[in-house]
Amino acid sequence: ILYLQCQGTSLQDEVIGMSLVEDGEVVEQNPAEPWPYQNTLEAIKDGWRVVKFPELSLGHDEERPTGLGCEFILEKMRESNETVL
Repeated sequence: ILYLQCQGTSLQDEVIGMSLVEDGEVVEQNPAEPWPYQNTLEAIKDGWRVVKFPELSLGHDEERPTGLGCEFILEKMRESNETVL
């Protein structure tokens, strides 16, 4: 699962934060390295699928602080050679 925090709600808005969970573990990102994706659209082109778009109701309101509001949640399915019975 890939969490992308962006400047806004557009697929082309700049990524400002990222978290990756792989095989049940959080994959630490090296802050000295550039993000693998500059925006959500680049992640989609690389095979990620958006499963949750930002909550527009969580938009910035100084009188009502809430969550970030511009977080995209994506998933990428892996191909498996295992046979399901």
